[in-house]
Amino acid sequence: MPEIELCLSTPDESYVIKNLWPLYQHDVSRFDGAAPKKQGVFSDDEKMTTLSECGETLGSWWDSPGSLFPYLMRVDSSPVGFNLIAASASLPASIRADFVVHEFFVVHAWRGRSVAEKAAVEGFERHKGVWEVVTYPTHSRAITFWRIIIGRYTSMRFSEQELDHAWGRKVAFRFDNA
Repeated sequence: MPEIELCLSTPDESYVIKNLWPLYQHDVSRFDGAAPKKQGVFSDDEKMTTLSECGETLGSWWDSPGSLFPYLMRVDSSPVGFNLIAASASLPASIRADFVVHEFFVVHAWRGRSVAEKAAVEGFERHKGVWEVVTYPTHSRAITFWRIIIGRYTSMRFSEQELDHAWGRKVAFRFDNA
């Protein structure tokens, strides 16, 4: 049985999440309509020309301990994804939650093998309070995943709603694990 870990990433290993970031951007481009710019990177900034520069946009995740939590998923010590959790101090005022799963990604090779479920539940367990998890309304796989995982975690005590969110049109799951 593989060993699945969710570890808070340190600044010294931030490059691992930054290296996985373009894979995540490619995955969500199916739902947000983003396409690589002429330089071949996903960025609204035309001055960005390398994947390394794009990864640097994530730097604030390691600058705000206690407010931003950049978790790295590992299987048998190898990186397989990330769970970026933000606390209320780092969120827009319109998001009325203590914690948000800001970004969540598992590489294709490890999907459907309990890695994502364990990483989600461990993230919830490490941070108690009112939670919000959002995804794209057209991302049926993510909606099904979160409905099952949050439903199981909360014994079906959660809300699900499609709404106009601070981050655009989303399906939002809300629950309280305090």
